[in-house]
Amino acid sequence: MAGLQEAFERAGTSLEHHLEASHAAGAALAITDREEILGVAVRGMADVGSAAPVRPETRFQIGSISKSFAAIVAMQEVDAGRLDLHVSVNEILPWLDLPEPFGPITMHHLLTHTSGLQAGMEDAPGFAGALQILRTQPATAPPGERFYYSNDGYKIVGTVLEELTGQPIHHLIRARLLEPLGMTASVAAITDDVWTDLATGYEPMLTDRPAQLRHPLISATRIVSNTADGSIVSNVVDMCAYARLLLARGDRPDGRGGRILSDDGFARLMMSAVDDGEHGRYGYGLWEEEVDGHTWFGHTGGMVGYTALLATVLEEGLACVILQNGRGNRRGVGAAALAAVRAGLVGEPLPEAWSPPAPIEIPHANRFTGTYIGDDGRTLVVEAKDDGLSMSIGSVSARLERDPLDAEPGQTFLVAHPAFERFPIEFRNDDSDRVVEAFHGGTWFRGERYEGPEPEEPPEPWRRHPGVYRNDDPWGQVLRIVLRKGRLAITWPSDPDDEEGGELVPLDDGSFAVGDPALPRRVRFEGDVRGLTAVTVVNGGRWYRSFES
Repeated sequence: MAGLQEAFERAGTSLEHHLEASHAAGAALAITDREEILGVAVRGMADVGSAAPVRPETRFQIGSISKSFAAIVAMQEVDAGRLDLHVSVNEILPWLDLPEPFGPITMHHLLTHTSGLQAGMEDAPGFAGALQILRTQPATAPPGERFYYSNDGYKIVGTVLEELTGQPIHHLIRARLLEPLGMTASVAAITDDVWTDLATGYEPMLTDRPAQLRHPLISATRIVSNTADGSIVSNVVDMCAYARLLLARGDRPDGRGGRILSDDGFARLMMSAVDDGEHGRYGYGLWEEEVDGHTWFGHTGGMVGYTALLATVLEEGLACVILQNGRGNRRGVGAAALAAVRAGLVGEPLPEAWSPPAPIEIPHANRFTGTYIGDDGRTLVVEAKDDGLSMSIGSVSARLERDPLDAEPGQTFLVAHPAFERFPIEFRNDDSDRVVEAFHGGTWFRGERYEGPEPEEPPEPWRRHPGVYRNDDPWGQVLRIVLRKGRLAITWPSDPDDEEGGELVPLDDGSFAVGDPALPRRVRFEGDVRGLTAVTVVNGGRWYRSFES
């Protein structure tokens, strides 16, 4: 079909534009209907050093899309009568000894990210290390009360399934899903052997500041893992077979051998979905959200050096898979590819190739303009320039840029200048939604319209904590503690918008909550080196003071 061929050419052009605005070396995109792959677009490099291109068969790590595989196995166990989703996991795993200060934590809570458990810092690899940390970091709110994404929760899901079946979780996923679906290139554990046939993952080289497109990429740290929260390695061809399982609502796509998941089991995946407060609704291992007037049923994925997207549109029988070795927001290019294929299938005019907005394009830029006086005596001047913003402090001027990972523009911007790039500029509003202040690292800049309270003098011991802290966790090697406007705050340079960052709220036990104390985000400080704090402990993971400023 000529229209379909042209649609994939258009999708490939969109993918090129996507890579230009992403911290990724290469990507593969495929779209399938209920019966077969309609087409594949590949761009960029699977390995930059050898100039090996991405091919349809190139394997990537799919990250948290793996959670939906574990959820389907859990639904199979419910169908078989071996799993009750509403009993404490401590009953299923008597040795688990998971603290339950607010009541039983069940598989339902774990599968829907409503357990009250922390996201998981990955400071201790594997389930055993994560569990040991979880035993010291209890839930901070009643189970079922609110959505809070927890990788550690899905590590427990995998362990429950291992207990019920007597099989390691990666063997179980292979036997229950990969083999029946003919996903012969896929495995459910990341081992040393996998690295002989895998796209090289890439991360920004500079770890002490937010990544900008002009920063070079390096090969990402290699990890091994078999936990249920994100350990599957696959390619877009195999992942389309999995997408067809979802499009068939749990039936075997080839029509042979019976259903993989019952009608009731498939319905159960979203039956108890909860509002995630951002994208849409989260069920058991799958998101449901509205994109361009269509309901997407799927998941995103992120690993060290890899990102992914699975989006199925059940009512029209189409699904899109994107796998890439590096960072970048996938929703825009995925939506554009689906739109092009829809038009190609019915012979309608194709939409133009999609391009993400330029980093310097900042909507409603005039909201942020003005003069801001810093508590260190410096003056920040923010002016509208072309379609965006420029800033100046003293004799240094720079453009402000959107973070290319952000799907929607917010109020935090990168500074495109070596003198100021270690911190973003973060603007804040007053109760009337006027932008009245800004932060850059530990400096508070008071805007001309600021009428809020004066900062309080911080307790003297807090002055020991600010600094740069490092560990070997490949997910977050560097954190910064800053003292600004009389309050402590934690920031993650590699991801300024990370939920684990924000203002620290002192608690009665001497530790701090990150923002809302009801959320499972805790920080405490330990040790003394020449009058400075030696260790910052975040959700049980340990980061150690560096000499850097």
